[in-house]
Amino acid sequence: MMYWIYLLLRHLATHCPAGCTRGLSRILGYCAYLFSRQQRENVLANLKHILPPGTSERDRKQKARSVFINFYLYLFEFFSIKSIDLDQAKTLMAPNTVEMFNRFSRDRQPFIIVSGHLGNWEIAAFALDALGFVNNLVYLPHTDKRTNDLFINSRSYRQTRLVSLGMGLKNAFKGLKKGEILTMVGDWGVGESTGIEVLFFGRLTRFPCGPAEIAVKTKVSILPGFSVREGNNKFFIGCEEPLAWNKQASEEEQIKSITQSYAAILEKQVRSHPEQWLIFTRIWPEQN
Repeated sequence: MMYWIYLLLRHLATHCPAGCTRGLSRILGYCAYLFSRQQRENVLANLKHILPPGTSERDRKQKARSVFINFYLYLFEFFSIKSIDLDQAKTLMAPNTVEMFNRFSRDRQPFIIVSGHLGNWEIAAFALDALGFVNNLVYLPHTDKRTNDLFINSRSYRQTRLVSLGMGLKNAFKGLKKGEILTMVGDWGVGESTGIEVLFFGRLTRFPCGPAEIAVKTKVSILPGFSVREGNNKFFIGCEEPLAWNKQASEEEQIKSITQSYAAILEKQVRSHPEQWLIFTRIWPEQN
């Protein structure tokens, strides 16, 4: 069923003007908010801790509806991403971030970008590709092969190598050894029983530690990067300075430190853009 929905969305994305797909995003997002009961309750529960104290129930529900609307807007943008002019794509990334990448490239230093499901992370990968950087992009395969092939096709850019989460990560290590970039999302599975316990919005939850483990094992820099929406077809895409941690500590302590640092930076971004954080599972275990 989901394959056919994604296929329809891709067809609409590639044949309808942007104004039309924005309108469709509002309709589909509002319907999903109304009828996806469990996801709606999850988002509302998360926002209760994310939004400032004293936020009214009405405002919290409005933010939750915006999360669903932004999810469909993200999908329409993702399926039409290859229609973006390459010269335009090169201008999407913040100049200081491009300069930092160029500095790493000149010094032949590989690095890891860890992002989150915020705004439109796929457009950031496309901009990176348009700038000519070789990027190993880690993705979570869909269980349905047709759906997986659909998403792989949409992510097949010029300089990007797709790395399947799991056994495919061995190719990521090879890429880093050759001085290439590795990009991952660091918030997939937040709140699940796996991962490492960190403080997030003043409460303990669990974050995946894969990015931190790779950084520790390979001894390469890890940069938090985000792509947030600033209006219709406008984004701010940029990376913060590399995370610092005590490389003399035990591996377990290093992984904990990196993961906590990333969680703190993600918290800052989510606090500023709560309606753009496209996570539909419950984050804090005491909510379950």
